[in-house]
Amino acid sequence: MSNEPSFAAGTVCIVGAGPGAADLLTLRALRRLQQAEVMVHDRLIAPEVLALAPPQALRVYVGKASGDHAVPQAGIHALLVEHARAGRRVVRLKGGDPFVFGRGGEEALALQAAGIACEVVPGVTAAGGCAAAAGIPLTHRDLVSSCVFLPGHLAEGEGAHGRTLDWAALARPGQTRVFYMGVQRLPQIAQRLIAHGLAPETPAAIVRDGTRATQSVLATGLAALAQAAPAYGPQPGLLIIGETVSLSPDYRPTVAPQPELRRTMHFDANERDAVYRVIAARRDMRHFAGGTALAPAVLERLLCAAHQAPSVGLMQPWRFIRVANPALRESLAAQVAAERERTAQALGERAEEFLRLKVEGLRECAELLALVLAPDDGTVFGRRTLPREMALCSVGAAAQNLWLAARAENLGLGWVSMFEPAAVAALLGLPEGALPLGLLCLGPVDAFYDEPMLQAEHWRQGQPLGDMVFEDTWGRSADKP
Repeated sequence: MSNEPSFAAGTVCIVGAGPGAADLLTLRALRRLQQAEVMVHDRLIAPEVLALAPPQALRVYVGKASGDHAVPQAGIHALLVEHARAGRRVVRLKGGDPFVFGRGGEEALALQAAGIACEVVPGVTAAGGCAAAAGIPLTHRDLVSSCVFLPGHLAEGEGAHGRTLDWAALARPGQTRVFYMGVQRLPQIAQRLIAHGLAPETPAAIVRDGTRATQSVLATGLAALAQAAPAYGPQPGLLIIGETVSLSPDYRPTVAPQPELRRTMHFDANERDAVYRVIAARRDMRHFAGGTALAPAVLERLLCAAHQAPSVGLMQPWRFIRVANPALRESLAAQVAAERERTAQALGERAEEFLRLKVEGLRECAELLALVLAPDDGTVFGRRTLPREMALCSVGAAAQNLWLAARAENLGLGWVSMFEPAAVAALLGLPEGALPLGLLCLGPVDAFYDEPMLQAEHWRQGQPLGDMVFEDTWGRSADKP
């Protein structure tokens, strides 16, 4: 038995037509259109949706575009009241959902004040429909935990009743921002968000004609999008800003420009000191802030830094495998946990102390990267001795670049190598000859250690530099004859 209210004569039904495609209408919306005697519709309703109303139904266009309103809002209220009082079934057809930036609430209140019966039929929101059609999840447990719908016109300043947007709050990470009427104001929106701390590389997209055959998606970094976006036109468009945009198949990341190579690279004193600060502050981290994510642009910068490492014979034998599958991450964590238990048993009376110390962070870190030594491809130019050892040195250089770049981004990185290599190689699908060297835990941390963890826990003390630098022969220091 249906609980659907009847569409009586003299009633106004405010119907959400969805984001565009006719087959995204709800069943109730379709029935109300088929029962309409008067249809008052907006500009962006697709012709195939308008055609669903009976041919004899009166069609009244009240569309609005920027600076061009066919009928003022008060006039729309008056039309709805007039036709309802004449005893007609009136459908007020609006794009998307009538209660999401559709002024449906104002119209419902006006009808209530006039004593007119009113029904509201929700529709697929423009945000939900356009984002889904563009392959952009509005929320994702690994990237964002909230989504906010915003009116783009407030980028120009105060709106009605002195309302403004909290740009500092909107610039915080971990959220998807959907701007209705935002395409025309993209430069102002980008400028305000970046000025309040949002990274210029934050993924952003313009979705035009979402869900329709004419749909187009332009997705890249926010600053680049503001420069590359075509001029505002009659096509409806939605602006989406946030990390989940990077999941769209149309997303093209912006690469941070690399410094121009010069014959002489000179650093001033401030730059030199900054480099040494990063080196001194590098730590092997184990405690990560859970529930966090890295912006794709940040991860790209880090991997670019690793890839710029020096390499003997230009072998570049490093490979990074990003562990994106939660089940794979859990399997790797289980391998490490099993090896920790075996190692603890071998330590005897220090087993409990060891297990307390060796927190790994594989499950909590924002990103997990497997560092792999590639199979020997026989391309080491001009080297007869130590080829595999030099390959390991090159991989170590790439890892150190990544480590230092992470610290410069105020991120922590931990190297986990407590596992059976063959088991991890099988999980990662490595080819014959490839060797997993470490699982790199990467992401935000609540605090950095003041000193190396092993030293703080009194497992091992760092040795002074003087005991590790010799002159001419092993064990001979420079200050001894």
